[in-house]
Amino acid sequence: MPKARINLKLDLHTGGAQKKTELPLKLLVAGDFSHGAETALLSERVKTDVNKNNFNSVLSEYSPKVNLTVVNTLVADGSEENISLVFRDMKDFTPEEVARQIPQLKSHAGDA
Repeated sequence: MPKARINLKLDLHTGGAQKKTELPLKLLVAGDFSHGAETALLSERVKTDVNKNNFNSVLSEYSPKVNLTVVNTLVADGSEENISLVFRDMKDFTPEEVARQIPQLKSHAGDA
């Protein structure tokens, strides 16, 4: 079994015998990440294997999106702005790429 970044070390006690073993940490994350676009029941959906080699392609395929309402701190009037962020690549999580997706920050950066 290949060595994983995180391994679980177990002391197994079976039938009076003690055995030490190490297993890779594997997670199953279940949820509706389609933002309501998928109509099939969660139990009927196909599992997607995500690993370090296909992470960006899976992220691009699913393109998760988050919609937020935030206080506009660029003006002192207490107004709120609706922000929509889409993530297609790991670099989309960097501050620079997040700022590029927010029109108020893009225009503000252009003033500097």
